[in-house]
Amino acid sequence: AGYGLVLAAGAVGGIAAGLVGERAVRLIGPSRLARGALFVSPACYLALALAPTALSFALIFAVLEFSGPLWNIVSVSTRQRLIPDALMGRVNSLYRLLAWGMMPLGTLLAGGLIAGGEAGLGRAAALHLPLLVAAGLALVLALLAWPVLRRGLPRRAA
Repeated sequence: AGYGLVLAAGAVGGIAAGLVGERAVRLIGPSRLARGALFVSPACYLALALAPTALSFALIFAVLEFSGPLWNIVSVSTRQRLIPDALMGRVNSLYRLLAWGMMPLGTLLAGGLIAGGEAGLGRAAALHLPLLVAAGLALVLALLAWPVLRRGLPRRAA
């Protein structure tokens, strides 16, 4: 039951973002919205690692899944505005390779973290390791992207 609750909560978060995304871009601005979405991820990963119940996990997951589409709304529309049509297929292919191609690698690394941590920490504690590492990595990536996004996103190609 808890697993279904988490999946449903994530779906609700994603749908909600789709419903308010355009308005959020107008009200907040694309750069600020992208920065906010980037910093929601590490906070949510950390909170997920510490969530004491399936309900709290589901609520945090809904917030995480709300932030992802907001990032996508900004990043995809910015790419479409800036990348020449002749290069769009190549750029999108690379973007998808990096985004979707890392998912199986992340799953493999998460399994390795759990297996490696299980002996010293026990299974229950080791299951939190991938989320803690994800929080740290997401924070590093957000900090690296911050200066670029702080300058603002270009309106059109140079």
